[in-house]
Amino acid sequence: MISIQDLTVRLGAREVLSDISLEIQSGVWTCLVGPNGAGKTTLLKTLLGTLAYSGSLRDAGVEVFNDQTRNVAYVPQQPNIPIGMSVLEYVSLGRAKKDGWGRESNSSRKLVKKVLEETQLFGMQGRFVAQLSGGEMQRALIARALAQEPELILLDEPTSALDLHHQISVLNNIENLKERGVTIVSTMHDITLASMYAEQLVIMHHGRVTIFGAANEVIHSAELRSAFDDRIDVYTLDGGQAVIMASKEQKLSNERETPQKGV
Repeated sequence: MISIQDLTVRLGAREVLSDISLEIQSGVWTCLVGPNGAGKTTLLKTLLGTLAYSGSLRDAGVEVFNDQTRNVAYVPQQPNIPIGMSVLEYVSLGRAKKDGWGRESNSSRKLVKKVLEETQLFGMQGRFVAQLSGGEMQRALIARALAQEPELILLDEPTSALDLHHQISVLNNIENLKERGVTIVSTMHDITLASMYAEQLVIMHHGRVTIFGAANEVIHSAELRSAFDDRIDVYTLDGGQAVIMASKEQKLSNERETPQKGV
């Protein structure tokens, strides 16, 4: 379990995260939801252990900052794209910590092949990563993370560059990690997809957590609507799945008034 108590993060003089306290359960999918600038990516990087903080952030009882012993995979929104590296080599990087770069075991090579097939990249393994489209690159990032067999996987908008077909395929692959007890923490702009896959939702607004808990409860909360300025509507399908849609912004009252003659 990851325990966060009174967590505050400052980047320079700016306080980006403020007094966050929550618990992230092991082996479940927790999704961070909120508008741009809410602090979701910063919280992911703090969970990764790369950002200093005040307060406490413990993974299995150990403070995470600069802890190099954890097996954590991170899928960023804007990766550094390696020049001259093939898709196969890039995905195989996920085995480097276990086997060493270029010294993959037979079992690791079989795992990489399986991951390439699952992410529909197997026919592209010889292509240079830098030549991939945005959606293909996103799948390569996730494939490398899956090949790592992490204990914790952190995903920043994992479906942002994918079409609907590949969104579902990739999310299904990520969801399968829970069968091995992997803890999943992601950010997602598509709240409907977030509520379909994540068991826990964390609503963030202005660097704070306003509510967290079971997805099927948080999705109907006033805190979710408030985070998006009450401009979303939540509908429930016959099967019980919640669907979130943005409300059209109301026109200003003076735009509805009839202009005066001569104006």
